[in-house]
Amino acid sequence: MTYLIIQTFILLLIAALLGLVLGWYLTRMAAASLRASLQTRVKNSEADARALRTELDDAVNARGTCEAERKQLAEALAELQAAAGDAETEMLVKLRAELDACRAQLSDASVQSDPPQVAPLMDAAVVGEAAAPDGEPAAPPRTAPDDGRADDLQQIKGIGPKIATILNELGIMRFEQIAAWTPQNIAWINDHLRFKGRVEREKWIPQARALADARDAAD
Repeated sequence: MTYLIIQTFILLLIAALLGLVLGWYLTRMAAASLRASLQTRVKNSEADARALRTELDDAVNARGTCEAERKQLAEALAELQAAAGDAETEMLVKLRAELDACRAQLSDASVQSDPPQVAPLMDAAVVGEAAAPDGEPAAPPRTAPDDGRADDLQQIKGIGPKIATILNELGIMRFEQIAAWTPQNIAWINDHLRFKGRVEREKWIPQARALADARDAAD
């Protein structure tokens, strides 16, 4: 009887040990499988992060390229607009110069045909100004500098090289000529240059008066 009890106890002990070993083994296997699964997920997440980072870098580079191309296109468009504006301005200047020449010839012919009304040495533009009714545009007088020197009209803010050349061709070479412009002269110049209101807006006359006074004071 005692022998059977001892054998039963030993068998139960062996079964308990086997159960513990088997449970430990199964737990370890499950933990290893879970750890492997987690490691796989971590690696996949890192790969996804690298892919997203690469896509972000590509997007940033593409944006920089597009921005550079946009700037180049904007500069090219500005150059084309400037070239078109210069060509149009030059064409208008030529046409107006021809028109002014025709008007001057007509005025000279009028002066020659009717000498008692106009002094023989009066410039054609002066004739046009004297004949213009009040309130209508009239060309400013054309007079040569007394000392043979011409002022640098580009010192007046708003007058660039092209406008200065046009004014010189009209016989306007001194600051005091601009300072003496009448409203009718201003209207004629604005219409001639196709810059309506520019003379008044940029204050050419006060600038010309100040520059003339400064030049005379320096002399």
